Amino acid sequence: MAFVDPILAETEASVVMVDRRAVPGGHWNDAYPFVRLHQPAASYGVTSKPLGRNRIEASGLNAGLHELSSGVEIIKYYHDLMEEVFLASGRVTYRPLTEYVGDGEVVALLSGTSQIIEYQTLVDATLLTTAIPSTHQPNFDVGPGVTCVPPNRLPHLAAQYRRITVLGGGKTGVDALTWLLSNGYPGEALSWVVPRDAWFFNRASFEVGIDFLEATFGSLADEYEAIASASNIEDLCLEIEQSGRWLRVDHDVWPTMFHAATISQRELETLRRVGNIHREGRVQRLEVGEMVLDNATVPTATDILYVDCTASALAHNVGDRSPVFSPGRINLQMVRQFQPCFSSALIGFIEANIDDEAARGHMTAPTPMTDTVEDCLQGRINGIHNQSSWGSNKAVAQWMGRCRLDPGNVLHQIPRGDTAKMAILGRLLEAIPPALDNLPRLLANR
Repeated sequence: MAFVDPILAETEASVVMVDRRAVPGGHWNDAYPFVRLHQPAASYGVTSKPLGRNRIEASGLNAGLHELSSGVEIIKYYHDLMEEVFLASGRVTYRPLTEYVGDGEVVALLSGTSQIIEYQTLVDATLLTTAIPSTHQPNFDVGPGVTCVPPNRLPHLAAQYRRITVLGGGKTGVDALTWLLSNGYPGEALSWVVPRDAWFFNRASFEVGIDFLEATFGSLADEYEAIASASNIEDLCLEIEQSGRWLRVDHDVWPTMFHAATISQRELETLRRVGNIHREGRVQRLEVGEMVLDNATVPTATDILYVDCTASALAHNVGDRSPVFSPGRINLQMVRQFQPCFSSALIGFIEANIDDEAARGHMTAPTPMTDTVEDCLQGRINGIHNQSSWGSNKAVAQWMGRCRLDPGNVLHQIPRGDTAKMAILGRLLEAIPPALDNLPRLLANR
């Protein structure tokens, strides 16, 4: 939908949208009830339609930062967008509960009938398909008498159990634990299976708007300065952590996972109240009275609730290097790290306005999802080259300056004479070239 939005604004093209689900909203339709965005609502969704009220949250674990829309709000947003903008345009045909099987053929999932659709360009969004707990298949065995549920059922069952174990060290596990703790569940009764500790982004470093420019882009300048000067990846991680941009749960445990999850400082402090953290590997089997991990068998209570948070979102996208543009086909991918909405919207604008195939390629080197710090650094290289290409194209640069999905457009709003904000911009621009120069050396020495 983020791709189609600029296509409608910039062209006269008609679009057929084929969707396996029954209604718009993608994976948000299957998400757990307490899910919220990891980033400000102001930078999510599509270009033409604002999400949220651009307010600062006054309470809770995100207090002092821009609002994080709930799953319900996001579903309504996409429903309204489809009805009021896409379908109202007369140029979008929406085909829910339909499967694309190839060569223009689509099959209705309920009736089984098929149809051939004539088209000029096939847009494949499946590289950004998200795996979520309620729809994925666990990679471990669950024995008889053991209750293991996705986080969707947690609000219904939590009060019935005196002990709860959350499986998975990523953002979904964090969400489940912080929801439980925020609602009064005792930390000493919680256990957390963390096969690999993670580096988290500090959400305060990803705010939007001119009032947060120093925090957001000062933090980004910190990162690039660290990349430029680091002699090895471990020193780099420590320096970025020292700046406050990266966070970890336990200072005595070295993280080996980097999935770009974003948390607030208050969420981090809440997580540290979890009574037991198991770091003996992934779950292999759950039995009544014991939990079998890769490297240990852990005795457990017999009346325990397990919450499966092991689905790994865009893990299948790690390392994918399929070109975005090829003859008759567009593979939607991230071309700026960790920003699928902005990336898809930008690809839509490029499709509508840039005909030169070489220029398209230079603007859209993929920046896939990451599993490790090294993956993140590799993606930084493509991201920097992409950003340079965008800035050198007048049409793209102007579009980005007015695109609400691009947090960088705030840099064009710096008032004349604001030396503090200009100094932040100067630091960032000065740090990027030496960072780009040092990145291959860091990766070669890993």
